[in-house]
Amino acid sequence: MDSIDKIINGVRYLSPREKPFSASYVELRKKEGRLLSIEEVSLLPETNNTNPNKNEWVLRKKSTLRFINYLKAKDRSLSILDVGCGNGWFSNKMAITNKGNSVVGLDINVIELEQAVRVFNSHNIEFVYGDLFEIDDVFDSRFDIITLNASVQYFKDLDKLFNQLNRFLRNKGEIHIIDSPFYKETEIDAAIRRTHDYYSKLGSPEMSEYYYHHSLNKIKDFETLYRPGSSLFVKLGITKDSPFMWLRYKHQTR
Repeated sequence: MDSIDKIINGVRYLSPREKPFSASYVELRKKEGRLLSIEEVSLLPETNNTNPNKNEWVLRKKSTLRFINYLKAKDRSLSILDVGCGNGWFSNKMAITNKGNSVVGLDINVIELEQAVRVFNSHNIEFVYGDLFEIDDVFDSRFDIITLNASVQYFKDLDKLFNQLNRFLRNKGEIHIIDSPFYKETEIDAAIRRTHDYYSKLGSPEMSEYYYHHSLNKIKDFETLYRPGSSLFVKLGITKDSPFMWLRYKHQTR
């Protein structure tokens, strides 16, 4: 497939707009109440009481704060790739953490990418449409940090994904997985059934073909920076926190 590099409505295109998943995903997000107004997107991860996913955002706010504090502790400017950035709220959080940071938000959801451009028009954020398996020449050895925030489940082959992202990392660069599910081998069949039932009830059974249930052995090269239930307050039921691990991988020479 021929590569391209052009800007349309503020979004930089690095691969052709020919992804059937994108249309199904946008339709699903409408049904779930996840296509938000500009005003709502600008506040994320804060939400108002009318948001149908408010409880989820309360937990995501905590995982976001943990990660932003981690970036602040780096105490230097970073080049960051946010894979599956959607409407750009998390890309923006990383950009405003340090004005010297350079953030690329990557997705194949045009509607939300164009919304991200409108909401978070900043000198240090670029929103890009592209298949990351087709753009290695552009991103090779470019990033200090790569984030997969609630997006890893949309990639079928994690070995292929991590190998490619490793190419994008600078020396000592890191990949972080946040708010993403992984399963024991014995749990996967049941999880697949739950996902199919969920999408079927929403009238989007085809989305089951794009949502993948990855086992814990796929992340053996990652270290765990946060584990659900590790806080005493969570164990005692006093407070709630993300049910997902925060995982970090450090660059390995190819």
